[in-house]
Amino acid sequence: MDITFMQCILGLLLLLVPCYVFYVFNIPLLTKTLRSFLKMAGSLLVLGVLLYEVVALDKPFFSLLFSLLIIVWGAALSIVRAKLPLRQLFLPVLAGTFAGVLVVGMYVLLLVMGGANAFEPHYMIPVVAMLTGHLIHANSKALHVYYMGLRHHGQLYHYLLANGATHSHALGYLLRRAIQQSALPSLSGMGWIVMGVSPLVMWGMLLGGASVLTAVACQLVLLIAMFTAAVLSIVVVVTISHRYLLDDYAQLKRADRQKAS
Repeated sequence: MDITFMQCILGLLLLLVPCYVFYVFNIPLLTKTLRSFLKMAGSLLVLGVLLYEVVALDKPFFSLLFSLLIIVWGAALSIVRAKLPLRQLFLPVLAGTFAGVLVVGMYVLLLVMGGANAFEPHYMIPVVAMLTGHLIHANSKALHVYYMGLRHHGQLYHYLLANGATHSHALGYLLRRAIQQSALPSLSGMGWIVMGVSPLVMWGMLLGGASVLTAVACQLVLLIAMFTAAVLSIVVVVTISHRYLLDDYAQLKRADRQKAS
């Protein structure tokens, strides 16, 4: 199915409905709506141009390079959303995001999808993008919970050490709490993903010629892969990142403590 330029214009005219409602009821969202739409359209345009070139070239090297750019962007956005220092945490979060996407993504592409076309942009980029997009929310939530817990529950950490717990065991409580608080929204949001996101993905697969059974099976595998990648990434991120923000006494460094507040 191809959409002509005139059909695209007709689709854009739908934006007039909410804008008219905001204008009639004097709701101060008209300017913000137009600004957000222009920002979204610009981002989609840049992404579309890059994706078009990658698909046109159809080379594994460019597919890997574009996937790496997606992972780097996702790692940086995770830290920004968690409101933590980007400079200290970029490498740990990048390692965790890369681990989650690489391990789970390659498992899906090579084993579940057969592996024959694993590095083609039609297969690789959507899987990497979906996993990275899910990890942005999961990692940002886990980092925020972990470092806020370290900041506000420092007495518990020293209490555990005083009662014979090792450094790893004392921090393990905060790690478990971060994993739990990050995994729960993913579990509770499965229903929303099925109703809000899955139809779009399956619609795209159906337009591409896949059968209904294949579209449903692929979506089920992707949902499980997203959740698995999130848990794996969180463990890697938190395990590595505390080396960058904790001093010799396992306390947040002063500059990072001010940033986390």
